Amino acid sequence: PDAVLIKAIVRGHQWFEMLKNRTALSITDIANAEKLPRTYIGSIIPFALLAPDIAEAILEGTQPIDLNLDRLINLSLPIDWVEQRPVLGFK
Repeated sequence: PDAVLIKAIVRGHQWFEMLKNRTALSITDIANAEKLPRTYIGSIIPFALLAPDIAEAILEGTQPIDLNLDRLINLSLPIDWVEQRPVLGFK
């Protein structure tokens, strides 16, 4: 398991929920509260939209060997779960 990638997935879900539940009104609010750059927050939140099987594989450490945080941040992640699989190296 990639602890850095797992932490990013967990944070993405937490921050997405904060926006959804309106406990934070913006990415800027989260960035200020977390003392992190707004751009970082914005790049991590889409991880909450990963297909459940992809997120599970990451949590279990069975993701493709080249799938790491840097690669995931720099990809244009499709929202469609079917499209995510080949982009991220899943069959």
